[in-house]
Amino acid sequence: MDENRKRLRDIHDEVPPDYYDRSMKTNLFQWFWHTRRISTLAGLLRGEKAKMLDIGCGGGTLLDRIAKKAGLNWSAGVDASFGAIKYAASKHKGPRYLCADFYELPFKDSTFGYVTAIEVLEHLEKPENALRELRRVLQDNGKILILVPNEKNPLFRLIWYFWTKGKGKVWKEAHVQQFTKESLGALLESSGFKPVEWKMFLLGMLMAVKGEKG
Repeated sequence: MDENRKRLRDIHDEVPPDYYDRSMKTNLFQWFWHTRRISTLAGLLRGEKAKMLDIGCGGGTLLDRIAKKAGLNWSAGVDASFGAIKYAASKHKGPRYLCADFYELPFKDSTFGYVTAIEVLEHLEKPENALRELRRVLQDNGKILILVPNEKNPLFRLIWYFWTKGKGKVWKEAHVQQFTKESLGALLESSGFKPVEWKMFLLGMLMAVKGEKG
């Protein structure tokens, strides 16, 4: 593992596995923020019947709630942190969980009908490699759902600045990519996906895109 990847891994290892469970119970802003994320993403996934894989599931809080709200039949989450996966498997028993490297997923080609990366790509030094790996495990008629912060949004930049100075300081320096609608669309297309639906929400601070395997 190179030094940059190790540094990013170390940053994320500092995030407690119960971070989202605890923060949604104790912080009104986080409750509102994550509840809106869950509702929006569940709406985009509702009605899907295919097996779904989520990378960067952490402690499983968001994946489990999104899967339940969307009525998904089968879902699985992978994360590079063994501690996060252990916590997810004990606390959020709906999806399946596995500790794995996003760049080398332990699945055969064309295993899943749907893949998701929920606020993950901005944390990766080489997001294009993760997307190509997701494309590999996706079926020919499969779909992808990506969520990233719109870090060019002035309101997001202001909130993020103060958040990482205080209660969210664990996330400081965790974002190594900054996406616009244009750059994210270009990344998807260069990785073998065709963007088909965009959703901007929370005053434009977050953007979600659904795509199809090209």
